[in-house]
Parts: sequence; C-alpha cells; structure tokens
Amino acid sequence: MAYILFVIATVALIILYKFFPTKKIFAGFCVLLIVIFGVSAFIQHKKAEQEIITREQIEIIREQQKVFGEWYANYQKDIDQLDSNWQIYYDIVNTLKTAEIYEYTTYERLKELEWLAIDEQVRIYNLEVPKELDDETHILVSAVINKTKIYSDAQVKIITLVCAMANPEGVEDF
Repeated sequence: MAYILFVIATVALIILYKFFPTKKIFAGFCVLLIVIFGVSAFIQHKKAEQEIITREQIEIIREQQKVFGEWYANYQKDIDQLDSNWQIYYDIVNTLKTAEIYEYTTYERLKELEWLAIDEQVRIYNLEVPKELDDETHILVSAVINKTKIYSDAQVKIITLVCAMANPEGVEDF
C-alpha cells in the first residue's frame, strides 16, 4: 500500500513540476512531502514494532485463556440457573393471570423457587476468581462476580417477597 502511494506521489510531482511558477516553490513542496512521508513511515514502523509479541507472551495468553475459559464455562451454568429461576417465576405469575389455581399450590411453587434461588445465591457467593489470572483480568472477573452477586441478591429478594405475599396463611415475618 505504501509503495502504491509513493508511485502516485511521484507521478503527481512530475505533473505538478510543470504547473509550479518557480523551482523554489516546487522544491519546498517536495521537501514538505518528503517530511510528511518520513514521519508517516516512522510512525508505522513504531506501531509494527509494538505489535510484535514473543512466543512466551503467546503461551502466557493461551494459558490465561484456558484458565478463564474453564472458569467461564462454570460461571455460565450459574447464569443459566439464574435465568431459569426467572423463567419459572414468570411461568408462575402468568399462570396466576390466566388460569385458576389454588393459592396453596402457588405458594408451594414459589417456596420451591425461593429455595432454588437461595441455593444459586450460595453458589454465586462461593465463586472465586482463578488465582492463575493476571492482575488486570483478575480485577475484571472480580467486578463480574460482584455484579452477579448483586443480581442474585435482588432475585432472591423479589422471589422471597412475592412468596411471602402469596402465603395463604398470612404474611410471613422476614
């Protein structure tokens, strides 16, 4: 690509040579173009040097990816369970809207869901960042875990409150 630009610039200079009124202005224009091309080439060279990574760096990155991949696969199962809890919750709520079901049955289903959500909350709180991860990734994964804990807490709180309201024997103390 740089060679094509160089050829185009050379042809343009030959054509412009005829249109400049004096040779001094043309020489100044040529010097300006040479400086611009030189600076551009220097910047491109520095970027190319920075992008080169060694085999050791590649191996470290692969190890990090493997550790993170294993952790993420387990984390994804927890996220899927949180989603499943919401699906069950919305199924119960939709059943209340569309069909006649007994209060006690609704309460039992919500109580069961509450225990599922609490079990998942405990699993979320037991999540740990793999020690093999580098500092930057460790910080990011910690932030993800903390946000997931907040989300899980909110899920348990909502399900617990709805379950308490659905209690046919009256509101439970919590």
